[in-house]
Amino acid sequence: MALKLKAGHSPNPRLQPLVDGAVKVEAAELEWEFDHPGSLFHRQLVENRYDVFEFSIADYFVVSTRREWEHLGWQALPVFMSKPLGLIVNFHAHEKSGVHTFADLRGKSLGVPDYGMTAAVWLRIMLRVLYGIQATEITWYNGRPSDKRHGRVLNIDRDPTPGLKLINLEREGELNELIQRGDVDVALADSASVKIEETPSVRIFSTPELVLKTIGELYAARKVTPVNHTLVVKRSVLEQDPGFAKRLYQACVASKREAYRRAREAAAGYLLLPEVSFGEQASLVGEDPYPFGLNECRPILEHIAEQLRIDGLIQVQPDLDKLWLQPA
Repeated sequence: MALKLKAGHSPNPRLQPLVDGAVKVEAAELEWEFDHPGSLFHRQLVENRYDVFEFSIADYFVVSTRREWEHLGWQALPVFMSKPLGLIVNFHAHEKSGVHTFADLRGKSLGVPDYGMTAAVWLRIMLRVLYGIQATEITWYNGRPSDKRHGRVLNIDRDPTPGLKLINLEREGELNELIQRGDVDVALADSASVKIEETPSVRIFSTPELVLKTIGELYAARKVTPVNHTLVVKRSVLEQDPGFAKRLYQACVASKREAYRRAREAAAGYLLLPEVSFGEQASLVGEDPYPFGLNECRPILEHIAEQLRIDGLIQVQPDLDKLWLQPA
């Protein structure tokens, strides 16, 4: 009999072939629910609602290294369908801030939806690796109100690093008010609980060109690109059907490949020379922009874990081979 499972994910083109039935998970029926990642992850932390779900890598590290969260019973698979590029191109700067590139953030005030979110962790990695800027050289603001903040649920939103200044905002829209007045230099929007208005005095400085340049510099320096979410399964499902992890992983690989095929097919409808555009991207981040597999992505996960330890958000070195199950 096929497993009947509840699955939660944000909309994702690499998942779409699995959702629309072009790719199937053998002997399993997945009932999909879709939501903004911030809301989805908060719901899963509070309700543990889904059997299969997308989740923040940084939050997964926190949950998996603290005994008080063992009851959740989660096991990640090395499936990485999401990068935080859509978020990184949403950095807004006040005109008086003097911020034009990420290198200008030393000594500035910076608002993010959640200090512990993986996108913010990658920002701190890039600042440290590329520009030598430490998190303690910036004044941080948590923009999500406490009832939507992952850091509040995980109890990591109260100055985790010695010398760090972290200010928690409690009203929705408060971060936008602060940057409009110039009381905060830079703010990151997430299009859901934290929205920033573009006005004559507040503009987006993280253009796609700047973001691609910065990502390319990080790849050249460390051979990693930012990845922010992974796929997680409840251990109770794997105990019921030990072969499910392998079948789900194989289906995700097939779904990604089909999504790539669809992207190349559709590109010819607009791009004059699609292979040139694909080649330019490959020169920045490699042939497969969304690699799966623990061995392939180990350096990426090690960078996140290292930064989380620097930030004081986790206290122990996580065992990646235990936290991510690589199906044989």
